[in-house]
Amino acid sequence: MPPPTVDEHSGAPEGFTPRVLRGPFFGGRTVFTGGALTDMFAACVTADDCNGLGITHGGVIATLADIFLVGFIAAQLPAHARLVTASLSVDYLGPSRADDWLLGRIHAHRIGRRQCVAAGEFRVGERTVALIKASCALLAGTGAQQ
Repeated sequence: MPPPTVDEHSGAPEGFTPRVLRGPFFGGRTVFTGGALTDMFAACVTADDCNGLGITHGGVIATLADIFLVGFIAAQLPAHARLVTASLSVDYLGPSRADDWLLGRIHAHRIGRRQCVAAGEFRVGERTVALIKASCALLAGTGAQQ
């Protein structure tokens, strides 16, 4: 399935919902989620996200992957469930730059009693720039199946 398209001037992909992030790294930044299971994600790369080579810093992509994958998993669990990232992997396949839209899509996931996994990709247009995967541990007493 082709990735969603973004009108360069609209500020958001069609069919996506804005989500303002909280926390110490990207607090106040707006990203976008979409799909029936929130299995799609979009974020616009800013100049502050780029390194001295003018490409998106790997840590920015990893942080956005963590936010996307763990947020997707959390949306599949009861509201009282608490989870932590146990493992995160990112395979960087190509560059992205300021003003590019990183479009994420989940390809596979599993929600278990103690561990949950989601895997997907980030694309810019038709190019895959990163393969992403996260495993989360459910904290005791908050699992998906009580």
